[in-house]
Amino acid sequence: MSVRGAGFISKRLSKSIWSILLLINKKMGRRKILQVGGAVILVSILINWLLLIWISASLMFISDPGSLMNVETNSSTTVINKIFYTGYTLSTLGLGDIESTGDFWDVLTAILSFTGLILISIAITYLIPVVSAEIMKRRISVYINTLGGSVVEILLNYWNGKDFKELEQPFISLIDSIILHGQNHKAYSVLHFFHSSDKKEAFVLNLTNLDEVLTVLLHNIPAEQRPSFNVLIRLRKAISSYLITLPAAFIIPGKETPPVIILTGLENKGIKVISGEAVDLEYAKLKTRRRLLLSLIKDDGWEWTDLNSAGYNHEITMTEPY
Repeated sequence: MSVRGAGFISKRLSKSIWSILLLINKKMGRRKILQVGGAVILVSILINWLLLIWISASLMFISDPGSLMNVETNSSTTVINKIFYTGYTLSTLGLGDIESTGDFWDVLTAILSFTGLILISIAITYLIPVVSAEIMKRRISVYINTLGGSVVEILLNYWNGKDFKELEQPFISLIDSIILHGQNHKAYSVLHFFHSSDKKEAFVLNLTNLDEVLTVLLHNIPAEQRPSFNVLIRLRKAISSYLITLPAAFIIPGKETPPVIILTGLENKGIKVISGEAVDLEYAKLKTRRRLLLSLIKDDGWEWTDLNSAGYNHEITMTEPY
């Protein structure tokens, strides 16, 4: 019900299930098990809601031996009878052969009936936007992938011989979509656990590639060859609006820093690439951001090399500052 992610129990339940699935994936190498993770966690959250209400209501009835009565035998009920009665009432199926005794228990029974109806409605209204948001996330991912499957490929695809201005239109198209996804992720943190084993649909991989493209354009490409600076900054801020929601899913920057991309492919096409101490300093400033992206990739069952193994300098150790 929160616009800032799951509650205390649901959030930890989700992360625990996902951690188990990641462990199984690492040991067995079956990435498909991660594909069902989102659905398993979503169903688990709904079951968790039901069980907590059922248990708490049952304890209330159990607290008074005379709270319920068997109308057929006119005898008191057992603990199992009370648990059954609570579940039967929550399911809105009716009262059965057991009835409440006394005004307080009559009112509590009525409240439970309404609670069961409300819970069913909430479950349905929770599922629909989550599924819609997941479809939108995959659409964004596929759109980014159509620009190119790696940082270098995206840049080469949009090099017109003199600049990268043609990237402005797709970047503008992505800004609103990524901002909306960031808000969806904040409201439904379970979205983080929907995994795709297809790299074209793997949101974390394609988003990281996009962010790395922005880094290269902002710091390695001469200003006159870049797309509009305003467009680049707006898209950067849009991605940031998503990244700041990650702590709600227990994703924080790690100690390892991903390697810097090799831009030899651009230089071979005659594209001027800026390098030097000033560029190194800018990358050092982005260390925390890039570490967060690495943590995000690992938490989704991937590795940094899955972005594009041929495009990164693997001679740079992961402990270097940039």
